Amino acid sequence: MEIQGKWTRDEEGFMEFETPELQRHYEAITDKYHQVYNRYAAELDDDEAYYKALEDGYEMVTDYKTIDGNQEFATTYITPAYVADVWYETDEFTQKRVYDRGFIRISSK
Repeated sequence: MEIQGKWTRDEEGFMEFETPELQRHYEAITDKYHQVYNRYAAELDDDEAYYKALEDGYEMVTDYKTIDGNQEFATTYITPAYVADVWYETDEFTQKRVYDRGFIRISSK
């Protein structure tokens, strides 16, 4: 399975997605990641919590990634079942990132 679409940030700073399906998947993936990471972070320091979550198959990476042949600054959430890439739109004139809208791609493993 792979779904993709657009997202925007509302006036209060919350992400809104092009379809309810994208929003449901994004929330389920990010909620599960944070649940696992936070369980470890409550007992361990950040580095140890990161590696424990990684051992369980959960990771969040914010870095440049090649998406559809372009280098994009993306946040990637990885779970045992899914990979969710979230990245920003680029202004076509200035070529700078626009921080209130972007794209999302969710793939099953």
